[in-house]
Amino acid sequence: MKLKRLGIIAALLLLIALPTLAQDSTTITWLSLGWPVDDVIAEFEAQNPDINVEAEQVGFNDLFAQIQVRLGARSSVPDVISVDVPLVSAYAFRNWLLPLDPVFTGDEVEDWLPAAVDAGSYEGTLYAAPVSTSTQLLFYNSGCFDRAGLMPPGADDRLTWEEIADIAQQMTFDDDGDGTPDVWGFIWEQMVRIYQLQALPESLGGAAIGEDGLTVDGVINSQAWIDAFTYYYNMFNVWNAAPQGEEFWPADIFETGNICMFVGGPWNIPRFANNADLDIEWGVSRHPYFADGEPATPTGSWHIGVNANTENRDAATRFVHWLSTGEGAEMWWRDGSGDFPAQQSVLALFATEAEFDALPMSYMRTAADEATVNPRPRAVTIGFLEYEQILQNIFQDIRNGADVEESLNLAVQRIESEMAKYR
Repeated sequence: MKLKRLGIIAALLLLIALPTLAQDSTTITWLSLGWPVDDVIAEFEAQNPDINVEAEQVGFNDLFAQIQVRLGARSSVPDVISVDVPLVSAYAFRNWLLPLDPVFTGDEVEDWLPAAVDAGSYEGTLYAAPVSTSTQLLFYNSGCFDRAGLMPPGADDRLTWEEIADIAQQMTFDDDGDGTPDVWGFIWEQMVRIYQLQALPESLGGAAIGEDGLTVDGVINSQAWIDAFTYYYNMFNVWNAAPQGEEFWPADIFETGNICMFVGGPWNIPRFANNADLDIEWGVSRHPYFADGEPATPTGSWHIGVNANTENRDAATRFVHWLSTGEGAEMWWRDGSGDFPAQQSVLALFATEAEFDALPMSYMRTAADEATVNPRPRAVTIGFLEYEQILQNIFQDIRNGADVEESLNLAVQRIESEMAKYR
């Protein structure tokens, strides 16, 4: 009888304890793209057994739409979101993100690339922690240089845009004589996107947006922009060295030998290095610049933020802290997104890891260094979505033959009209 009573008491104690045990474990939801996150989450949970992370993964466009709808409705979930960095200002302006300054030490902030910290901040406050960064390189087909009787650049060389134009015309080949090139000399990987094209006017001293983060009149129709996008226009319409038409992914055409050079991201290095069927010799050099200007290299990537209305603030900020610093940041680079790390300590690993000793993976060392010099993030504006979309349409028009100055003035009218609601 005594044993029976003891068993009943033990069972009652267990029932009483179960709610407490459940309360000790917090589940947070992380809204992100379809990156391989299982191993990263498992490691975080092993180090933080009181937190469970549920990954809610969606497509690129769906991510922005869901953030807009759910955070705009002041929902408490998701707790954590992956943030495309030029949207930090817009989200912070709407009070969708939790300020993160108290979460990080001074040393941790100093380890991030300064451009990444600036891009993740709004009005001097950090709202999204950097987890990745990006840079751009010139990729080239060595066989095209041989065919044109030219010497390809070295990995640490930086050609001017003027040299690119000259070389691209010499490496555009109409093999069947039908008037349409079969091999094109050059293209931008993101051929109509501000991420990659903003570096053109910035190399000539132009700005991306006014100091107030709203004004574009006198900025994107300035002489620097007119000159830069006249060059862009000429590449497609005058020199006939780059293809017009609908957007496509240049790396695919580069692999078939039908594009000789393109400016693109370092994610292409492992792609080409691991392609056993690739039948071209290729190399990279640093991002080009205008001879009368200065080097300017696109940068900016994914950050991670906390929903301002989360009911799990402690767990959410602990996860964001882990993923963007130290061991978690390194694991995210190795086993997660594969994008360039935003932490200088992790970037330094490219110089010491044996994986990057030999070509072609040693090109990653060039890219890692390029990420730290001349980085130019996209415009910091609460109206970035409108700014980006309008310019994307304008760039496509210019690419397909529209007048440069008229197009840029049209962009000014449209963007200024959209920005009026934020003034």
